[in-house]
Amino acid sequence: MVSAIRHKTNELKVELASEEIVLMGHASESTGKLLRGTVILNLMEPMKVRTITLSFFGKMKVSWSEGIGHHQHYHKQEKDIMEHKWQFVPIMDQSHKKAFTLGAGEHKWDFELLLPGDLPQTLEAEGGQVVYRLKAMVERTAFLQNIIKKKLVRVVRCMLPTELELIQTVEIHNTWAEKMMYDILLPSKVYARGHLIPVTFHITPIASKLRVRTLTATLKEYCTYTANDSSKTDTRIVKIQRDEDPFPNAPIRTEDSSEPVTWTKEIKLDIPPMSSQQAFCDADNEMIRIRHKLKFVICLVNADGHLSELRCSVPVIIISSISAQTELNSLPAYETAWQNVLCLESGPSTPVSEGIPTPPIMCHTSPMPVLASNHHDDPLEIPLESPSGGEPLWWHGSNLSRVPSYRTAAQQAPVSLSGSLPSYDQLAGSPRHAAMFGQLHMSSGQAF
Repeated sequence: MVSAIRHKTNELKVELASEEIVLMGHASESTGKLLRGTVILNLMEPMKVRTITLSFFGKMKVSWSEGIGHHQHYHKQEKDIMEHKWQFVPIMDQSHKKAFTLGAGEHKWDFELLLPGDLPQTLEAEGGQVVYRLKAMVERTAFLQNIIKKKLVRVVRCMLPTELELIQTVEIHNTWAEKMMYDILLPSKVYARGHLIPVTFHITPIASKLRVRTLTATLKEYCTYTANDSSKTDTRIVKIQRDEDPFPNAPIRTEDSSEPVTWTKEIKLDIPPMSSQQAFCDADNEMIRIRHKLKFVICLVNADGHLSELRCSVPVIIISSISAQTELNSLPAYETAWQNVLCLESGPSTPVSEGIPTPPIMCHTSPMPVLASNHHDDPLEIPLESPSGGEPLWWHGSNLSRVPSYRTAAQQAPVSLSGSLPSYDQLAGSPRHAAMFGQLHMSSGQAF
């Protein structure tokens, strides 16, 4: 028992409402996201402290070396993306004090910060890093060790399902004179980590006795790091898929064939998930640029036996994730939403419009034959009675001046329609309404 008490220590924690900050849409259009959490300090006994603070840092840095031995050069640069600080102790009217005593037990301080939508997402590459970190510190009196707690914050970017790049298909179409016509189809320009890239090949041979030996699809990554006036580009193959003899039972075109022959084959490339370091998401800022290309190779066997290759490529975008359409667009009809109970708190809303299909992107290539492959005051209550003197109106006691966001209102439980609404005859019997209806009839007569 004594041993267990001795091992009890003071504990400082930083808890976040969400472990991952998801920015929606492109950097140029994203509205940002709220970073919210709580700093918790558990004390086993009273403690004197000077200050209790929390800092948020965002940093970007690149570094690499070139050359060997005496000719080796090191390139390094760091940049502060953003910084913010909260001070929980002392509070404003106690700033003249030098020390404060906190009682034993649990102490909590809530914090929040609106992060801009153009923040670069978290990156841990070999030559560059983008890191976001929270640092909580309890500064104690002299000669006593401060209590510090650090926590990484992961920032990722999620693309809306109505983005233009997601709706557009990609088609590479061309003709290799006297050999074949070909189409290479991609359903989109953008793909998320952990998903598949389906590539469809349509090949129509022109030359007789032409065969396809291999179909190859490769996802290649290009990382460019810039420090001061120097830059360096690293390339690597993320994924490669090769299909040997893709059309084993397909009919071969001969000199006597009158009808065209078309061969179709689909190849799928799987993108490494976010937990893997085998691939990074696309990035484009002043120090780090990451882009990806899909490269295709069609290896042909001619009638005389010699090999020819067709090579082409197309840029694609790799992102962390794509938001679900049902999550963003599952809004109720207006006639259902207006019946909802009034909301006293409103939150941010992100309107999303339906995407309009657009024509595919056409890419034309020229074949090259080669020999080998490679986030009140209480509202004023006014007694309201229903016109019939029965039950009070359903909105009685609510502050009608507060307008919630559409998304917040849509999430409230619906209520039944009030049965106290006056009839048309009751309204027509009122002098004020009778005059109004008379004006409407006059206006209608003048119109004719």
